[in-house]
Amino acid sequence: MEGKRFGRYLIVGELGRGAMGAVYRAIDPLIEREVAIKTLLPHLPEDEMVAVRERFLREARSAGRLNHPNIVTIFDVGEQDGLAYIAMELLEGRTLQQMLTESRRLPVATAADIAAQVADALDHALGFGIVHRDVKPANIMVSASGRAKLADFGVAHLPSASMTHTGAALGSPKYMAPEQVIGQPVDPRADIFSLGAVLYEMLTGRTPFEREGESTVFALMNRIVAEPHAPVTQLDPSLPPAFDRILARALAKSPADRYQRAGEMARDLRGYRDAPVRETAPAPGLQQQKTASLLADLDMFSATFEVQQSERVRAEEVARSTKEAEAQRWIELQAREREQFEREREQAFTGTQGGTRPSAAILLARQQAAKRAVDTGPGLDVDAATKVSARLRAAFQYLSELSTALNEAHPVSDRPYSVIYVGKIQNAILADGFTDYRSRIVAGTEVFDFVVFKYKVRCPKPATVEVVGAELPYVREKLESMRIQFAANETRNDIGNVVRATLAMSGPFPCEAILRGDYERGGVRLELENVRQLGAFKIRLALEEFSDDVLDEFGTYVLGASDSFERFLKRL
Repeated sequence: MEGKRFGRYLIVGELGRGAMGAVYRAIDPLIEREVAIKTLLPHLPEDEMVAVRERFLREARSAGRLNHPNIVTIFDVGEQDGLAYIAMELLEGRTLQQMLTESRRLPVATAADIAAQVADALDHALGFGIVHRDVKPANIMVSASGRAKLADFGVAHLPSASMTHTGAALGSPKYMAPEQVIGQPVDPRADIFSLGAVLYEMLTGRTPFEREGESTVFALMNRIVAEPHAPVTQLDPSLPPAFDRILARALAKSPADRYQRAGEMARDLRGYRDAPVRETAPAPGLQQQKTASLLADLDMFSATFEVQQSERVRAEEVARSTKEAEAQRWIELQAREREQFEREREQAFTGTQGGTRPSAAILLARQQAAKRAVDTGPGLDVDAATKVSARLRAAFQYLSELSTALNEAHPVSDRPYSVIYVGKIQNAILADGFTDYRSRIVAGTEVFDFVVFKYKVRCPKPATVEVVGAELPYVREKLESMRIQFAANETRNDIGNVVRATLAMSGPFPCEAILRGDYERGGVRLELENVRQLGAFKIRLALEEFSDDVLDEFGTYVLGASDSFERFLKRL
């Protein structure tokens, strides 16, 4: 695999391999950055591979929206030679699984800190409607400095080889929530249960429901659904009692009795030394009813498992045969249509029936068209193009660092920001920075096409806007399309129509800058939208103007620390 490319990424070595896929160390030659490439292995049956690949790519693109210091960043997704791949952040450090292998238990403060960081990541994912579904030590990376990052959001839905048709465990689902065990729909509270199981293992050296020497999965599933876990202080009285209360909520059988947001769990973990954690144990009678219901669900699941598996296998065989027959008919139809198309195209180009000699003029026209397709364009300065690409690369690196600063520091602008409907806001809070780029081929060389820099601003306190009733639907639609949070206080007349509304909004208000390479004229075009000023602005900078100092002026302009960059906007 070494030396192979996935897209533009050059593989330099293998990092690991599992039942479903492999992970490689690779180089992004355009910005000279090391990345990790995760790809599916090609051994799945073809009819399953299509669905798995589509889900793999779809969920990776969804997870690519997540930008958080405790989540592994996804840079790119794609396909190469029929194999789907994800390009992601290359992490240095160890997985939590490796740490627990070397030392079965972690210090209390370390365990609480790692769990709190993962809870922060899950809370961020909740804001995008994303459920991880596979929180476990192998998916948590910990750097030498103690930074924890949650990985594998993009493949959480992939089927795993955790169970054969007989129910024997190939990799016990020790971290699954009860609703996952019995096949019910899951939401972010299932991830909280899984994180509770990980925390329990860090504190005690084992997960809450496993038993030594066990070789089948059904006994474990039964305990997850029906049996309470042993309090950690019962296994080790030296542990702080706060962890019993935290884990009682995280590992509650019913999602309604757990933490409703992972952020609440993170706060309790960071305060385990101080304030007691509120207990929200349900009434004993209610708990017994819930346990009985879950047990009944588990019994039904166990009783019908073999029948469902057999039916599924038979249905898959029928579907496979039908699909093969349909595919063969489609191939034959496409071959006939392609043959007819080629005949008609030949006749259209040559004015003759297929097989006769085309005129010399037609051949000459084709040769000229082919020549134009490979020409680099008249007057293109290859050296200038290289310099433009180098400046865009510098801009990408600078804006990536600026995005990180926005996400970690949430700076406050010293100068006002103008935002839609509200107008100017003072002390705007900057956050959610994101930087990306796209490439293109110029004169046979891959260069930067454009760099995109996005961020959002929030009001320090909600701003209010008065809207007349007739305008409210349009304003509401605009705010929802921009994902700006707002609350509407409506005033209605005697017949129930809205005559006016007071909107309270605090953001976030999106801002964007796109830096495009002007390879024809040797410069950079900037397209700004809602950057300090409301609306869209386009300016062009000559290559000699787009220096590091000007790039820094743009950065301080974004931060509201300086207005010197406005001299370029005054050209408009």
